Amino acid sequence: MFFDLSNLSNKPILYLMVPFGFAFVFTVLLLPFYISWLKRLQIGQFIREEGPASHVAKAKTPTTGGVLFVLAVSVSLIVFSILTHRYSMVAIATTILAAACALLGLTDDLAKFMNRANRGLSAASRLLLEMLFGAIFALFLIYTQPQAKDVIVSMSSFVTNAGLATAHVLTLPNLVFIGLAISMVASTTNSVNLNDGMDGLAAGVALPILLTLSIMLTKTNNMSLSLIAMACAGALAAFLLFNCYPARVFMGDVGSLFLGGLLAALVLSSGLTIWFIPMALIYILEAMSVIIQVSVFKLTKSYEPPVPMNKLSLTIYKLTHKLPGEGKRIFRMSPLHHHFEAVLAEKGIPEWQVVLGFWSLQFVICFIVLAAFSRF
Repeated sequence: MFFDLSNLSNKPILYLMVPFGFAFVFTVLLLPFYISWLKRLQIGQFIREEGPASHVAKAKTPTTGGVLFVLAVSVSLIVFSILTHRYSMVAIATTILAAACALLGLTDDLAKFMNRANRGLSAASRLLLEMLFGAIFALFLIYTQPQAKDVIVSMSSFVTNAGLATAHVLTLPNLVFIGLAISMVASTTNSVNLNDGMDGLAAGVALPILLTLSIMLTKTNNMSLSLIAMACAGALAAFLLFNCYPARVFMGDVGSLFLGGLLAALVLSSGLTIWFIPMALIYILEAMSVIIQVSVFKLTKSYEPPVPMNKLSLTIYKLTHKLPGEGKRIFRMSPLHHHFEAVLAEKGIPEWQVVLGFWSLQFVICFIVLAAFSRF
């Protein structure tokens, strides 16, 4: 007998746990073989020269483990669509967007492998493609799921007869929604990519976000999207068994861009943008630390232009040109997790404890957001 995963009123826990368990087992079974295959091909991680000295030992660790995220989510969607006899175009489009971001990341990973260095696609080309993906996804939602433009502001305190809390929404104009989608896809993919810099960090931070989103999606009756979130959470939980310190495999850009694209797509499709912002606090801080570090470093360089410039022109010139010399640094290292890693290492605190601190903070943030979402 097939499980009727669409009937939340009868088996809500089953609906959430079955795709999680399926993706977990799928990833646990396949990942060891994939790691062995990567080792035979010598597809390993290249460490950036300006990174922490302790990371040199991680060179050549197999990477592109995030390919399993794509497979686990895609297979889960196919299997459970067949079992429930339901096919959601939004779920399919969400998976396609995430897979497109993963393909971009895989291209970047392979470029690094071919270059034999931590240097892949140009940042400009990656950003342009991510923005394009966001625009296409927004147009798809506008013409097939116009209710996606309804951003949930709050949930009412009462529950309907169907067992679902009603939502107060803000409907966005088409152009605003397209701009939101472009910025969400580009910023989330790059922020998750920046967060992927320590063993188990990116996977451990994304896991509670996906679990929280799955519960919120279930509460708002977005069943197919909830399934995708739980399937990805199951794949991440399995991946962490191999990615925790000392990591036996890294997710690579294919994994981090997939996670970023998937999170953005889930949020955009369900109107949960406002609620995602506090959940993404760690991502925001990671991205801001890089922006601040690079900007201060460039602006504090000593430079005498051959032609006199006003302050604004000089500032723009410094920010947009690679000038010789050294500037000041706000953080010991960026992104932010490397700053804490360097500072705490001097106090004898190992990398895994720093990662555990980030995990704990993310769980607390998600708990607070979920509690607020359920109450208001």
